[in-house]
Amino acid sequence: MAPRARGLLGGLVRYGLVGVANAATYYGVYLLAHPHAGYLVAHVVGLGAAMVVSFLLNCRFTFRVRPTWTRLLLYPASQAVNIAATTIGVVALVHLGVDERLAPLLAAALAVPVSFLAARFVITRAPGGPPSPIVSWDAPTGPIPLGGR
Repeated sequence: MAPRARGLLGGLVRYGLVGVANAATYYGVYLLAHPHAGYLVAHVVGLGAAMVVSFLLNCRFTFRVRPTWTRLLLYPASQAVNIAATTIGVVALVHLGVDERLAPLLAAALAVPVSFLAARFVITRAPGGPPSPIVSWDAPTGPIPLGGR
């Protein structure tokens, strides 16, 4: 396998792992909000909470870049396809008779590959320059050394 393809596959695998944490965040918030607000409001609130968690984990773990305010502000745009697909999917599945507690999980699976590519584009492309390297969370002045001494 070519190095570029291997790197892309590794990123997709890491994105999938972050997706598990993201799904857990979303689903937990959804289940907490659902009894008080109904399934659609619970879905939107869950998406908001999960988006922040997803952004931070994808910067740090998936794409290995420093989270910035610019990236955070652009990140929701990268998830527009995911948000549309999951929202339409949740509504459609509920109307087709799927349990309101299971519909979001099924809808989320539909958007993973396209969502990965959109997130990768937004997070790794700093406006006006090449991707910036990840830096230490507590020492944002330089890249984390990846090799030995």
